[in-house]
Amino acid sequence: MLSFKIEKDGDHWHAFCPELPGCHSFGKTKEVAISHLKNAVQLYLEDEIEEQCLFDSAESDKKIAHA
Repeated sequence: MLSFKIEKDGDHWHAFCPELPGCHSFGKTKEVAISHLKNAVQLYLEDEIEEQCLFDSAESDKKIAHA
C-alpha cells in the first residue's frame, strides 16, 4: 500500500509518496497537488514495471547465451 503525504509549502502545497523515492508534486491547492501526485505515482510505477521487464528480458537473454 502506498501513502500520500501533503503539506503546506509557502503559497503552494507539496504532496509526496514516502514509499517511492523522488515521487513529489506541487500545486496551488491540495486537490491539484494530489492530482499531480497521482499522475506522478502512475508514471513512476509504469517506469518501474518497464525497467523490470527490460531487466528480466536481459537476464533471459544471458541465460540463453550461456546455454
